[in-house]
Amino acid sequence: MTDYIIIRQQNPQTADIPEFCQPGFFFNESEHLRQQKGMFHLLTALNQRTGRSEARCAFFVGNEEAISPGAAPFGSVEFAENLPDTILDELLRSLQATARFAGASTLRLVNYPHCYAPEQAERLTDTLVNQGFSVLKKDQNFFLPISENSFEANIDGSERRRLRKCREAGFQFSHWATPNIDEVVTFLQHIWLQKGYKPSLSAERLTRLLTDFSNQFDVFTVKDGTKLAALTVAVHVRQDILYNFLPVSAPDYQSFSPMVMLIDGLFTYCQQQGIQLLDLGVSLDADRRPKPSLIRFKQNLGAQSSPKLIFEKTL
Repeated sequence: MTDYIIIRQQNPQTADIPEFCQPGFFFNESEHLRQQKGMFHLLTALNQRTGRSEARCAFFVGNEEAISPGAAPFGSVEFAENLPDTILDELLRSLQATARFAGASTLRLVNYPHCYAPEQAERLTDTLVNQGFSVLKKDQNFFLPISENSFEANIDGSERRRLRKCREAGFQFSHWATPNIDEVVTFLQHIWLQKGYKPSLSAERLTRLLTDFSNQFDVFTVKDGTKLAALTVAVHVRQDILYNFLPVSAPDYQSFSPMVMLIDGLFTYCQQQGIQLLDLGVSLDADRRPKPSLIRFKQNLGAQSSPKLIFEKTL
């Protein structure tokens, strides 16, 4: 008996999906996949000795394009560090064949940031390139490794002054454990409209995510008294990774830059919760191009950069 087999499933129920061998990325869990974009195809590499899967990838098909994910920051192939190269190679070939059989003429994989799993990301990149995939897009993803040091110790002097200004004004950071979802959604939409941003999520979808996944989506705020100065929706991508998903600050407080206090609070929260990485995301403008001012801001906060790649292949 071979140690591994590739399992192909179409829109499987959660109970029918092989258990993943390690704590996995939330966006690849069946509960999240099932609410993304209709029907999905799931491929897993099952270790027959342990009965657990050691690699997985889900994709969605529309307009002759197979894409992973359907509606999430990333999808692609997630796998254990000790997965044999031959099995990773076989899974990717099966992925292409399954997508082709499902009627797709192209396959697009949106990878997780390299900092999430550096060794696996490098192996996956090499294997995809060797199988004829090309890099469709390369963004720099910014993140803060969580250490025992204070956030303030690693930031630029100008940001330290802004943080001090917020404190002296009496602003307070808090984890909104049981948020008023309507208030959160309204505030986000209002700020996006004020700043001329195209909403990344509809009000209905955001409400559903906050309602259905209250254990994964947390809301954090900076308040001036009872008034919201800044807010973010953060996602527990894995037990050791927190993603700063939807950060916004009110234009009225631009001179204070309450976002610095918000990130300071998130950093402390990560320390308290044993979270090892705070993902600050990519830094793009409304046209999805790199935004230099946002890049500088994150660098001033001590953030490091990591590649986030999108691959595509004509089938």
